[in-house]
Amino acid sequence: MSLNPGQTEAVTHGDGPLLVLAGAGSGKTRVLVHRIARLIGECGIPPWRILAVTFTNKAARELTERCQQLVGPEAADLWVGTFHGISARLLRRHAEAIGYTQRFTIYDTDDQMRILKELVAERNLSDTLFRPDAIRSAIDGAKNEALSPQAMARRSTDPFIEKSAEIYTAYQGRLKAANAMDFGDLITNMLVLFDEHPDILAHYQEKFGHVLVDEYQDTNHAQYLIVSRLAASHGNLCVVGDDDQSIYGWRGANIRNILEFDHDFPSANVVCLNINYRSTANIIEAAHAVISNNEGRREKHMRTDNAAGEKVQVYTASDERDEARYIIDGVHAVSNDESVVIFYRTHAQSRAVEEALLRHGIRYAVVGGLKFYDRKEIRDLIAYLRFVNNPDDDQALARIINVPARQVGKTTWGKLNAEARSRGCSVWKVICSDESVAGVAGAPRTRIAKFSTLAQPWFEMRDGNVADAVQKITEDTAYVDYLQALPGGNGDARVENVRELVTAAQNFDADYDAREFSDEDPDLGALGTFLEQVALQADVDQYDGNARVVTLMTLHNSKGLEFDHVFIAGMEEGLFPHSRSIDDAGIEEERRLAYVGMTRARKTLSLLRARRRHLYGTTQRNLASRFLDELPDELTEREFAPVEPGGSGGPFLNKSYGSFDAAKPEPVKSYSAGTYEVGMRVAHPLFGVGTVRRSDGTGDAEKLVVQFTRVGFKKLVARYAKLEIV
Repeated sequence: MSLNPGQTEAVTHGDGPLLVLAGAGSGKTRVLVHRIARLIGECGIPPWRILAVTFTNKAARELTERCQQLVGPEAADLWVGTFHGISARLLRRHAEAIGYTQRFTIYDTDDQMRILKELVAERNLSDTLFRPDAIRSAIDGAKNEALSPQAMARRSTDPFIEKSAEIYTAYQGRLKAANAMDFGDLITNMLVLFDEHPDILAHYQEKFGHVLVDEYQDTNHAQYLIVSRLAASHGNLCVVGDDDQSIYGWRGANIRNILEFDHDFPSANVVCLNINYRSTANIIEAAHAVISNNEGRREKHMRTDNAAGEKVQVYTASDERDEARYIIDGVHAVSNDESVVIFYRTHAQSRAVEEALLRHGIRYAVVGGLKFYDRKEIRDLIAYLRFVNNPDDDQALARIINVPARQVGKTTWGKLNAEARSRGCSVWKVICSDESVAGVAGAPRTRIAKFSTLAQPWFEMRDGNVADAVQKITEDTAYVDYLQALPGGNGDARVENVRELVTAAQNFDADYDAREFSDEDPDLGALGTFLEQVALQADVDQYDGNARVVTLMTLHNSKGLEFDHVFIAGMEEGLFPHSRSIDDAGIEEERRLAYVGMTRARKTLSLLRARRRHLYGTTQRNLASRFLDELPDELTEREFAPVEPGGSGGPFLNKSYGSFDAAKPEPVKSYSAGTYEVGMRVAHPLFGVGTVRRSDGTGDAEKLVVQFTRVGFKKLVARYAKLEIV
């Protein structure tokens, strides 16, 4: 396919800022690839002087591979990656300049939550009024806006924000002591580095003579500041995106970055790509009919030379089981060599569809479900590796110091942790010091010393193969025996997962040995590089486009993907658009989310709603989504399930389990005497990951209420539930 006029203009643009408004399916990756190839081939720009920032690791790999196809192996010297990946690489080069070492750990959400729970408890705050997850959200939001704790405090408008800013300060102190950064820090610490060291900023402004950013509509303010500073000296900033596909406002993305690009960069050339090569004409027109109802957008109308294709199917089901039946019928109707996806607004909606797929023996894959690296046994061993790589990582040490059991309980750990806080250092430094710790003497001190002795040989393997380190730790700790003794009777499956981790590490070691690294990059060794690769994985990186299975995923995971046949379930008011999106800005983002989902389809698009839906422990009767009402009749075929007697209309039926409120469960403080503790994270083979909220009885009689992320509350008998501890 040759370049069309719009693509040609974007590819051949010379120096200076460039905004490419790339509508859905308009070939934006092709434009980026050809522009980079032109910069290298015709303009003589060395590949290592080009920085291309993508939204996912998958997109980064695709961009690099396609550039290599055009310009040859020298394209491997391009700087291509996500904001977080590129920032991690640069921060490891200059970690000492901002008070870290090159082996800093990247903390995930679970690590954040454990620290914040400690900080809330230490201040004797109510974890109902000052919920750690809400504080985490506030801190992440501040980092998205590039706000320090002090700046956050100055913006304080209520006691919660004021207290969150105070905890933000303490939280950053914990991270620094642990030589760790969370995902927000990977971005904000780049700004700190540039602000405190102008010479380093000047170096990278000179090095990256051309900066290209994909999916620019989903950048936050901190990311905007990074690319603006890198391009400030030369102005060669090319951004590609589509304001109609801005769907991550809830995690800090700022749509104004793309809407006001030519205001921020007055000399910018703006190129609009409005020819869709992916979808049929009916799908394109239907999607435009929906998105055109948004006011905060740049006016553009996508067109295509593709055939009209089938009309958009709109089905009103009687309930979620009927909705799933309709989808199954649709799946059976397509060819085996065609791709099928089922989108939903929330993970909880997947239950009925998964059950139907299982009953019909249809292979499927859930993107965003329980990932391999989220399983308990894998998280345990990764924590061991994190500790070996960075002994100051308190969160890793907290997880492993008593796994398998070494009689180093919560009381002992609490005293060690308190001592570390008072000294302003990590727990491992306390353990390794000769100074005594109040309340830790005799048997506890002996057990801790025994663990310290056990760990010493592991540190010597830090620069060796990852697989050898995993095997050594597994053997030294008798970890396989520990797994076989865990409740649930699934020890063999857990051991198989450990073996799979060894295989993954062996494959990584083989690839690592063949890599070539820049002289400027620190030598993290195989272990440090492996851990960074694990930490920077995203849900969508699980997606395998070559696997012939039905794919299930939330709409938010759909960006950058395309499928022959698309089903979007749950198009109902309160669900999609979501009940949390009650203001105009929220509704407009929900409409953009609908547009993104619709434009993933190549051949057919089916939109579904249910008159009655069982969700989160209640029966809901919702109106049809307003987005369905925005579809022109001439583009759709509408089908309705028969209305059951007494089944139309009616209020919400609030059927919850016991005294639990499905939307806002009260935290439970007590612990059960059974196998599963209240608050424990578990995984079910069908329902996914959840939290134990109630446990009654012991042994074979133990009964649980578990709140699952995807399907809400479930009553289970522990003996038969096949739960895994996460």
